[in-house]
Amino acid sequence: MKRIQDEVLLNSYLERYQIKKIFDTKKLPFQLYQYDKGEILNNIHNASAFLQFVVEGTIRIYSVREDGGYYPVCLVDEFTLFGDVEFCEEVSLPMVVEATRRVTCVEIPLYECREMLLRDNTFLRFLLHSVVHKMALFVRSEASFSSLEEKLLHYMQAECPGQCFQGVEKTASRLRCSRRQLQRLLKSLMEQNLIEKTGKGKYRLVYIDDI
Repeated sequence: MKRIQDEVLLNSYLERYQIKKIFDTKKLPFQLYQYDKGEILNNIHNASAFLQFVVEGTIRIYSVREDGGYYPVCLVDEFTLFGDVEFCEEVSLPMVVEATRRVTCVEIPLYECREMLLRDNTFLRFLLHSVVHKMALFVRSEASFSSLEEKLLHYMQAECPGQCFQGVEKTASRLRCSRRQLQRLLKSLMEQNLIEKTGKGKYRLVYIDDI
């Protein structure tokens, strides 16, 4: 992790994502940080002491089991806020947020502005939306299916544009299975003519009735 002392770049992100409009509070201490591939974002800071807006890069979220093991929840490659749940509860969730490639964040240290933000209605509405979005994301990741095959076919039909996905590793993370498990399943489904391979790591659903 390193702080980027570049006001022009910081302001370009603030403008691109309209971050200042999320707040009624003025003159917030926005800071720009960069994380390298493999760094754990929520292990760098006390998660309840910072808000992190991911503005560039891709992150992988893992849940931590009681036995200390990890299982993947999702892969995120869009503008996202972290620290929102911790802001509400001031506790850290049993989640690991890992940079899968270089990640850039606009961050706000809360030690000097938490009380102001607790009275910021515009921010609190955005916070509610962000927390609900994460709840929906985690609920979808826990959806019950009788098999990985059913889960994959449902995912391709309901969530993939054109019933097509690209990226085996990304899809395995989304389905919370290993890459090897997914590759075996893809081979089986191709043999059944339920899906077809259309390029490197790219697959299209052929049979979509009543999935």
